[in-house]
Amino acid sequence: MASTTATKEFLQVIQNRRTIYALSKKTILPDDVLIKYIQELVREAPSSFNVMSSRCVVLLGAHHDKYWGELVPGALVSIVGEEGLAAMRPKLEAFRQGYGTILFFEDQQLIKAQQEQYPTYAPSFPIWSLHSSGMAQIYVWSGLEAAGYGASLQHYGNLTSDALKQQYKLPASYQIQSEMVFGYPEQGAQEKTYNPDHERVIAYGHSA
Repeated sequence: MASTTATKEFLQVIQNRRTIYALSKKTILPDDVLIKYIQELVREAPSSFNVMSSRCVVLLGAHHDKYWGELVPGALVSIVGEEGLAAMRPKLEAFRQGYGTILFFEDQQLIKAQQEQYPTYAPSFPIWSLHSSGMAQIYVWSGLEAAGYGASLQHYGNLTSDALKQQYKLPASYQIQSEMVFGYPEQGAQEKTYNPDHERVIAYGHSA
């Protein structure tokens, strides 16, 4: 068990970082402070050869509401039909009730440049890009938790990517990875079960 204050505090943050669906628009941090905080969290996320390929778009206010109230439903209806969309609307409305959404992208132009510069590793760079995005996501998610927010990770971007690029004039090379909905947590997380630690982490050569 971690013993120092710093390690205990870090462990507590990642233990508290859970999926929270019941969110509201109550303010925790002022918007300018929040955006700066997210920028700092993304800045520190590792990437292969320090390419820094992760990109984020933060939607607040009307932009967040439009994404879950119009953009996602508009994309979904062509896939699931009106009846299917009606069944999904309560879930989408719950997302809209949150304070904001962070869209996570990976810039494929940077990945392609890495492949050209280091051909030996070319097949691995797209995989490492996913690793980088995952680390950026968990940094932001844990950071939001530490600031008092709740959040959940969603994946509707395969349906909304083109519309997002058009609306926000994003580069064609931006490939969306996920959407993180966040806000004031109105309820706690559901109970979580764990597999035994010794099945997931095996150690050799350690002292008793």
